[in-house]
Amino acid sequence: MDTIDLKILEQLQINTKASMGEIADTIGLSEPACYRRVRQLRSSGVIEREVAIVKPKSMGWPLSMMVLVTLERDHSSIVNQFLARMNKQSEVLDSWYVTGDYDLILQVIATDMEGFDEFTQRVLHKDDSVKNFKTLVVMRHSKESGAIPPAP
Repeated sequence: MDTIDLKILEQLQINTKASMGEIADTIGLSEPACYRRVRQLRSSGVIEREVAIVKPKSMGWPLSMMVLVTLERDHSSIVNQFLARMNKQSEVLDSWYVTGDYDLILQVIATDMEGFDEFTQRVLHKDDSVKNFKTLVVMRHSKESGAIPPAP
């Protein structure tokens, strides 16, 4: 990847619906050359996928929580099995295996606190690999760009 590819990626992250002509004009490239580069970025896996980002509230999930999970043992097979189970839960939007005081962070959505309690009972309390967890209720999501800038 070169600086032109990085500029294309920046533009696509801002607006994936922009036409190739608009992107090409913005970065100073011909439309066919821009299209070839975007096609290469997609086929090489640099662009993993293109999705619509929808607010959970609009889909009936008004509550969002960050759940900090500590496992009984920090062993790769236990972590992988736990993450596989979390990937099957519709309430879990994202998960991260992290360093520090907790082993994992889960982004969890719920319809209400009763729904979240049901999730914790069904998924976390019944999982023998979970030592404990701490829940942070999201009051406001303040930065929603999601765009990844090029590294310096």
